[in-house]
Amino acid sequence: MSLIPEKPIVISPTLAATIGLEEAVLLQLLQECRAHRSAQQSQGYDWFTVAGEKLLELAPFWRDDDIRRLAVGLNEKGLLLIGGAPFSAHQEFRFAFNDAVASRAPAPSGAHPQPSSQLNSQLSPATVTALHTAVETSAKTIGNSWQPSQDALRQLSQLGVTQQFALQQIPQFVAYWRERNVPRHSWESKFIKEVWRQWQQETATSHRRRQEVSLDNDWRPSNDALQILIGQGGINANFIEDAIPEFILYWRDRGDVSSTWDSKFIQHIRRQWQIYTGMMEQDNMPRTLSADWLPKESVYDVLEMANINRQFAEQLLPEFILYWQENGTPQSSWSTKFLQYVKRQWARHIQPASTGTAHGKQQGSNPQGRIRDRSIIDALSDRSWAS
Repeated sequence: MSLIPEKPIVISPTLAATIGLEEAVLLQLLQECRAHRSAQQSQGYDWFTVAGEKLLELAPFWRDDDIRRLAVGLNEKGLLLIGGAPFSAHQEFRFAFNDAVASRAPAPSGAHPQPSSQLNSQLSPATVTALHTAVETSAKTIGNSWQPSQDALRQLSQLGVTQQFALQQIPQFVAYWRERNVPRHSWESKFIKEVWRQWQQETATSHRRRQEVSLDNDWRPSNDALQILIGQGGINANFIEDAIPEFILYWRDRGDVSSTWDSKFIQHIRRQWQIYTGMMEQDNMPRTLSADWLPKESVYDVLEMANINRQFAEQLLPEFILYWQENGTPQSSWSTKFLQYVKRQWARHIQPASTGTAHGKQQGSNPQGRIRDRSIIDALSDRSWAS
């Protein structure tokens, strides 16, 4: 039994060293396809068509993108012309050998001349040498008046790129490569790849911008965000509710737009909650409020994070002290109690109508409740004490 059950692919070592091993294999496979198909004359070239599935069958070691990459490489080297869309397994691949390249290159001495209109089906040594010379000499720099062909624009259109967008990229493309003065074998292939890359970036940017919105007074965090904060983070729901108006006001006044408001809100709440719970842990002995009581500086730090003016908080201090001195009820953490009071008054200050309605639904809950009947979090988060 033979170790090589199929017809081998014969390639020229010199050609492989010149244009690359994979490119040489693909060139030989296309040469085999051309030998069994009829040519169609167009613009001075013999064009051939092969089914994408057939070419993959001849090269089972490659995938679609491999053949597409190698075909583009041969096109850039000036050896292969591609008609229509890039290679795909689901459609026919139209190609032509750039015989004019080989015909421009001088054949080595002693070699039989090759017809200028057709490469030898076995890629003879004379043709390989000619291709080697042609590849080395056919590259050229881009000219100031360079324009893509209609075929290049048609290929971009098949990729979804509008003609207007493609034409807008020409001046920048020409200027960029004129400054670098780099020779290439196929500027059209380079242009197609560059415009396609720019189009993908533009599409991604446009999609992101369509998702960006500004905050309005009706904004609410999503259920997923609340689940992360309440269910997973253990953060009190009333604490979150009180933070919504200040969050909206800050970003609305800045005029920013974003597609990630939930993420920003989660970060905002987590920072405030960390300081808030820290104050409760440091101050847990119930006591009455004295006339000279002052909140901790950390209270103003939290308020600053919420973009609440310190002067606004200090103006509320006298009435807060007066109320609780008359009430006489001891509290474990007066600083957190004052923090909540300021945040509630701030919410009413910036949204008097909507805040009053939203909070009014909760003011009647547990009116007779005592601190020892509830957890400290619930007690400190109760907003029915000073309606």
